[in-house]
Amino acid sequence: MQINRLDHLVLTVKDINKTVDFYVNILGMEKEVFKESRVALKFGEHAGADATKSQYGQKINLHELGSEFEPKARNVKEGSADLCFISDTPLSDIIQELKNLKITIEEGPCQRTGAMGSIESIYLRDPDENLIEISNY
Repeated sequence: MQINRLDHLVLTVKDINKTVDFYVNILGMEKEVFKESRVALKFGEHAGADATKSQYGQKINLHELGSEFEPKARNVKEGSADLCFISDTPLSDIIQELKNLKITIEEGPCQRTGAMGSIESIYLRDPDENLIEISNY
């Protein structure tokens, strides 16, 4: 077996609307409603052969705490994720935008190691206190 890429992940959250507001209005993702009531956040480029099916390559499905969809992780809890997003926007521009939006940067800029090498990162929190790392290669 060889795994190619991550398709989606699930975040368990206290309030889907607050989460959507943060990821759409702060991080620039797009809300998607599927299967009538499920909510996802879509982002990133689609590089696969079937690129016409979706303009985005990744998504985060949202589960509201206490109303998760099955199957689910064994120990669901809000605020337990640590996510790193790569941006083509220079980190200096991102920092200024976050300051304008009055979003607290917990740490950074600092050097870290990403999947493909050295990255420069900043850290902030989403509404559920998940750690969000935004980075440039």
